[in-house]
Amino acid sequence: MVNVEQIFTDREPGKILYVVIAARHKDGWLFVRHRRRGGYELPAGHPEPGEDTVDAAVRELTEETGARGFVMEPVTYYSVDSGTGRQYGRLFYAEVDELGVFSDTSEIEAVKIFRRLPRGLSLPEVMTFLFRIALQKVESP
Repeated sequence: MVNVEQIFTDREPGKILYVVIAARHKDGWLFVRHRRRGGYELPAGHPEPGEDTVDAAVRELTEETGARGFVMEPVTYYSVDSGTGRQYGRLFYAEVDELGVFSDTSEIEAVKIFRRLPRGLSLPEVMTFLFRIALQKVESP
């Protein structure tokens, strides 16, 4: 079982291993189909050495979706514990104006717009949890 928790702080709770971007485009949500995991997921990745989480999120969204012309903001930190220890991530929200061609073809098979959470998720516990947080952000005044 995977335990995912939102962390309410403005400071990094630990080393951030993941950035995830909940991105809206044309009244839908951008999901990518991961080649190795075989399911849909929000665009995501790891910060590279020396890269802060904002730069990593911008890079991952661009590489995995081909997004051009977007506004992005941090939403929250979160932790995931799948029984091997707690790992930390940061969720971002983006409004994307235009999509080009995605460049991360080694990991990403396709980009698709969904109006709601798709079936066939990879990492379903984590993606569902983070998607619901993003929905709350969009739906709250």
